[in-house]
Amino acid sequence: MHTSNQLKRLSAALGCACLLVLPTHAQTTAEVTPEGDDSFYLRLSAGTQRRARASDSAGSTTFKTGFVVDAALGYAARSHHIEAEVSSFNNRCNTTDPAGDAIGVEPSSGNVDVDAFMANYSYEFPLGQGGASVYLGGGLGLHRVSINGLTTPTLRTLPPEWGGPVIVYAKSDWTNAYQLRVGVKYSPTPRVDLLVGYRRLEGSTLDINLADGSTIHPDARLQALELAVHIKF
Repeated sequence: MHTSNQLKRLSAALGCACLLVLPTHAQTTAEVTPEGDDSFYLRLSAGTQRRARASDSAGSTTFKTGFVVDAALGYAARSHHIEAEVSSFNNRCNTTDPAGDAIGVEPSSGNVDVDAFMANYSYEFPLGQGGASVYLGGGLGLHRVSINGLTTPTLRTLPPEWGGPVIVYAKSDWTNAYQLRVGVKYSPTPRVDLLVGYRRLEGSTLDINLADGSTIHPDARLQALELAVHIKF
């Protein structure tokens, strides 16, 4: 009987110890694996961008400041992020200088779109304990250019015997592209991140077939300032 009472008292003591240890263990586990560190997320972003002069043997075109919008599905594993991204850039044409001395530089109308599909990787460097970090990353993928109504006053009024009127609507094939990104991220809640950053995208030379049978070979070089939000799930 005495032994049975000792066993009962020992069992009760062990039970109390377990009740004391379990909350501490749960708290320690939560500190080691905080909520939201590993998660899928949706990124939505938009910003202003500038495109460098596009030129080849047929002439050159400059562009007005434009905009970019993009969306990405990503996965965050602590400080590492991988993404599949789709982007669209748009710029209105500013001036065009056809090759040769016959026309010269003129104001141009129309606009140019750049679409891109990219696979991205970035790494975050925490800035203290306030929920802010610096990110640095890059991406590889494909891009395509669409020319929508590019012309100038002279090209628009060229007579048929001189090959006019010239109003360019054309689209390139998909070619390789790469990009670099750097910026700052702030996490106001465990499930939402806010980002502001710089982005530079460049691609290999494009082949664009025109209606007259000729082919032009411009390039695309763009720089953007973007605001973005990550929504984790």
